[in-house]
Amino acid sequence: MILFRADFSPMTGLRHLRRCAHLVSLLKKSNRVQCCAREDKKTAKFLAERNIPARFIKDPGVIDLNGVRALIFDLPHFSSADSTLLEKAAKTGIKTVQIIPAAGNGHAVDIQVSGAEFTLLHHKFRHFNRIKRKYHQNIKNIFINLGDLFPYRDLRHIADILHRLHFKMKITPSLNLKKADRRNLMKIYPGIHFRGRSESPARSYFEADLALVPAAEEALEAACVGTPALYIPLGNSQEALAEQCVNLGLGVKIPSLADFSVQALHDAIAPLTREHREHMGAAGKRLVDGLGVQRFFKVLKDNEIIT
Repeated sequence: MILFRADFSPMTGLRHLRRCAHLVSLLKKSNRVQCCAREDKKTAKFLAERNIPARFIKDPGVIDLNGVRALIFDLPHFSSADSTLLEKAAKTGIKTVQIIPAAGNGHAVDIQVSGAEFTLLHHKFRHFNRIKRKYHQNIKNIFINLGDLFPYRDLRHIADILHRLHFKMKITPSLNLKKADRRNLMKIYPGIHFRGRSESPARSYFEADLALVPAAEEALEAACVGTPALYIPLGNSQEALAEQCVNLGLGVKIPSLADFSVQALHDAIAPLTREHREHMGAAGKRLVDGLGVQRFFKVLKDNEIIT
């Protein structure tokens, strides 16, 4: 059995579970796979809705590894219990793999998977990466994807600024956003739409002129489909990645929420001519081609972890 170790996180939400669920769904037809997560209502509901084989535990350090041939970690950080689990796997000869998140730290595992070429995205991102896209002369549509835990009050502040600048918005709703909150935003700010649960984020990125994202995995998603991004740092850990993306010519960094204003956003967007955005989009597509999952599976096959 191949065991994926992932959790709902108070910092990253379902990001890691979402990635593991996609990998498990691709592997479970020809391999025995299971997602191992801490007991949590959001986690259980998410995995059950997707029919993902799961094991729920209170203490990762005491997981029974009998019958497990590989342990794949996808965590924003390792707890002491996960470090204990890693040591246990190493002592029993179980192969260990770590999917290192953007701006994350590596641990003493057998195989580390990191870098833009190993960005593990849904296959639809690969399809949109190949499509030749048209960049409009003027920026009209902005796709907002700020993670599962972004609060309503801050989202309304951002929507107000973008509305004042006459942009249309499509938003990926956070887990905390209630239906009443959505209705309020659409009523107050005409031109707002929300991405549906079954709607591909790849298409939403592709259809937008700009993406407003944190400097995390979402930055690489936007790059894959050739959408220039506005990076809003949501924590100190994202500052370095935001600078890297800007230096690679993928987008621009904008002020944090505390300094987010009409003038600051206008000044950040003003230099983004169509030609400039075309160069940003091309740079993003070259960096992230959407084939990370295939490369990841090849690594697993080469190490005889999957068949």
